[in-house]
Amino acid sequence: MRVLSRYGARRPGFGFTLVELLVVIAIIGVLIGLLLPAVQAAREAGRRTQCVNNIKQIALACQNYHDVNNAFPMPTGYRGGCSNCPPAGGFSVHALILPFMEQTPLYESIAYWIHKDEGTAIQWRGGTDYQQIAPPCLEAAQTRLSCYRCPSDGGNATTSSFTVEPGGYYDRSGKWVVNTDASPQQVAATNYMANYGSGTGYNYDSLVMTDGLFSGRVARTYAHILDGSSATAMFSEAIVGDDTRSAEEPDPMRPESRCAYAHGQVQWRGQTEGGEWGAWLASGGDPGLVGIYGDENLDVASLSSSYITSWNGWRGYCWAICKAHATGFSTFSAPNPPYPDWGVELGCGFFAARSRHPGGVNVAYADGSVHFIGDSIDRQTWWRIGAMNDCGSKLPN
Repeated sequence: MRVLSRYGARRPGFGFTLVELLVVIAIIGVLIGLLLPAVQAAREAGRRTQCVNNIKQIALACQNYHDVNNAFPMPTGYRGGCSNCPPAGGFSVHALILPFMEQTPLYESIAYWIHKDEGTAIQWRGGTDYQQIAPPCLEAAQTRLSCYRCPSDGGNATTSSFTVEPGGYYDRSGKWVVNTDASPQQVAATNYMANYGSGTGYNYDSLVMTDGLFSGRVARTYAHILDGSSATAMFSEAIVGDDTRSAEEPDPMRPESRCAYAHGQVQWRGQTEGGEWGAWLASGGDPGLVGIYGDENLDVASLSSSYITSWNGWRGYCWAICKAHATGFSTFSAPNPPYPDWGVELGCGFFAARSRHPGGVNVAYADGSVHFIGDSIDRQTWWRIGAMNDCGSKLPN
């Protein structure tokens, strides 16, 4: 029935005109545009807070380890794929502190009983496409631990960089077991890296003693931290690589996705012409590579385009292994550098701290505190944070 007004005309209907509707839509669009960055920033703030909590728990676990063992964890450097090779595989700081991260059952499942004369627990075989892991260590290495992952890094939770090691090993009861399965396996990744030092001089060679809180074949104590625990880094972050190995360089916009890999291109200073490592092992190690000295004149960007045989995305690929490209970093390059990392076949080299947090990285210090370090930090200041023995008076040698 038609509704007439008092004067007999049709009453105008209620509603929006097209112009009014477009204005309302435009206003809603502007509000959403203003709201989304705020929501994203709030989510990142929450992720960063969780990351701070993770790395602080790791630092506290290392301190508790020190209280019980009178020293910080020592990354175990078992030998590699030959009797004369220097220490290469072994267990990481992450593996050693598991009881203090409320992961005692996982710690007890790791095959620490495998000795270097009977085969290595986690090792690398030269000349192969994959690294190899001893079967008793596989289940532990495959275990994903949220406390070892930064929630801001949405990359790979696992990587396929390992195969099962063929051959024999002693099981927990001492029985000799022969394994014939050498299939590729997934292992769990990590974002948190132990401090192997400043990377200056020959301190990029993590197979021997460096100026960092952690280095191969030596257990540090608080007495070694001459700079003070509040001025020395313990852990920082890295971005898990893309789990590839290729001759192609990474996308320039994603230098963290792969590192430059110089397999067999650079000789260790302590290695003889015939390739023997006997003198190296007997002397405790002659650190560094021939022609590579870390000082303010060394350009890692240029180094990352030299001596290269391939590019690999193995950064952070396994929390259980002690190789620097898996679980370590140095402060030679500022956080989040615009160039890839560079390393050699046994895992040492220049591996920077990196994160998905805008503008910097979280760093846990030896006193248990956590600080956010910006990408623009002075380079020499960053070196001193990595070194534990420069006392703030000179650069580490």
